[in-house]
Amino acid sequence: MKLKKLILISLVILFILNTIIVSSQSTGLKEEKQITVLVMGFGPFLNYNVNPSELIAADLDGETICNAEIIGLHVLPNLSNFSESINIVYQAIDSINPDYIFSIGLAAKYENIRIEKVGFNLKSEIKNDSKLEKLIPNAPFLRISPFPSMRIFRELKKESISSQTSFFAGLSLCNGMLYSVLNYVDINNLDIKSGFIHVPLHKTEENPDAMDLQTMVNATRIIIKVCLEYFSCINC
Repeated sequence: MKLKKLILISLVILFILNTIIVSSQSTGLKEEKQITVLVMGFGPFLNYNVNPSELIAADLDGETICNAEIIGLHVLPNLSNFSESINIVYQAIDSINPDYIFSIGLAAKYENIRIEKVGFNLKSEIKNDSKLEKLIPNAPFLRISPFPSMRIFRELKKESISSQTSFFAGLSLCNGMLYSVLNYVDINNLDIKSGFIHVPLHKTEENPDAMDLQTMVNATRIIIKVCLEYFSCINC
């Protein structure tokens, strides 16, 4: 009889303990944060009436990649006043609070996709007759993108998409955007991964041998997937 009571009491205690453990595990579960990816593309500039980077951002806007929400952002490039264009991205960062920022620009003299790694604190604006100046006074000379450029290169190569890693994004607005966003993220202690991708001219009747726009869009999807897998441990 005493043994039966002891067994019964033990079972009751085990049941209560199990209930407490399950309850604590349930209440301790956190809702997964929706990952937001900002894809920025520039509008037309100089003699380029259509900018493929803008088309890529528009194409991906509203898409979901590996459960991450993609927001496309259009920025008019002001080559005489970089700050005007860069401030648009600052405002988007403050309002959207993205987890990733993929800035895309046109590098017309190249035929492949360039994964930019380094932004320099230098600018050459048209209004100053191409005189070299600092982008941001009292800021570091360079900023390095955390994007895994070699891993991105390998994944693009698997899909037969021509690309290369690059350590110089020029001294115009593309470099200005790369550096300024990396600097903004750092000085404001934001948990945002940011980088810059250069794309070539896209295929048109005037440029039949250029890279197809859809190839660029697919390449951007791959780049986003690689970064999500690398930083957020998402299995795409």
